[in-house]
Amino acid sequence: MIKKISIVLMVVILIFLAGCSSNGGKTLEAIQESGSLTFAMTGAYPPFNYIDSDGELIGFDIDIANAIAEKMGVEAEPQTVLWDGILSGLTSGRFDMIIGSMAITEDRLEKVNFSDPYYYDGAQFFGSEDIGVNELSELEDATIGVVTGTTFQDFLTDMENVADILQFESDVDNMRAVQQGRSDGLITGLLVGLHGIEKFDMPLEPVGDPLYIEEIGIAIRKDDTALLEAVNSALQEIIEDGTYEELSVKWFGTNILNN
Repeated sequence: MIKKISIVLMVVILIFLAGCSSNGGKTLEAIQESGSLTFAMTGAYPPFNYIDSDGELIGFDIDIANAIAEKMGVEAEPQTVLWDGILSGLTSGRFDMIIGSMAITEDRLEKVNFSDPYYYDGAQFFGSEDIGVNELSELEDATIGVVTGTTFQDFLTDMENVADILQFESDVDNMRAVQQGRSDGLITGLLVGLHGIEKFDMPLEPVGDPLYIEEIGIAIRKDDTALLEAVNSALQEIIEDGTYEELSVKWFGTNILNN
C-alpha cells in the first residue's frame, strides 16, 4: 500500500513539474502552439532595453524581439531579470531566449547557442570630463565601474592598474557613481555610454578607442536547435526586408549592424 502511494505521489510531482516548465522555456513547436515566445533582458540597458517614464518597457531589443516574433507568427513576451542570473534563467527554462544585448563569448557558447549577430558594439571606457588621460591604461590605482556579470568585468580583472572594480545592476547607477566621484570611470558598450551622456546629461566622455569589439546575439538553449534555426531565419528576413534598418535608424540614426 505504501509503495503504491509513493508511486502515485511521484507521478503527481512529475506532472506538477511538467506543468511548471510549460510556463517557462519552450521548444519551437510549443512556442508555435502557444502563440507566444518569452525573452529576457534586464530592462536597465538604455537605449536597448529600459523602462520609460510611463512604466513601459521599450528599446531596440524590444523592437527586434517583436519583429522576429511577428515573422515567426507569434507574440513576444518580455521578462526582466538581473543580468548576473540571466544565463541560468535561460538554461533552467524560465524563458525561451535572451534578447538583451548579450555578447557572444566562448564561455557562454559552452552553455548556450547564439543566433547570428544582430548588432556589433565596442567595449568603451568612459571617464569624467576632467580625467586627464588618453586611455584607461594610463590611470594608476583606478576604480572602475561595471555591470555585474558582463564581459567588461572579466576584462578589468586582468588590468594591473585597476585597484578596485565597482559592480552595479545598471549602467545608469554606474554612470552616477562617476558623477558622484565614487569611481574614475566605467566600461560599457559605446552606444549605451553615448546615449547615457546625452539622455541623462552625464559629465562623461569616451576615453581612447574601443577596448574590443563584441558580436551581440540572441541566446537560446543548446537543445533547441529548431528554435535557433527559426530565429536566424526570422532575423535574416527582417534584415532583408528593411525592418531591421528602420528600427536601427529609429534608435541610433544609423544601421548598427554595419558598424
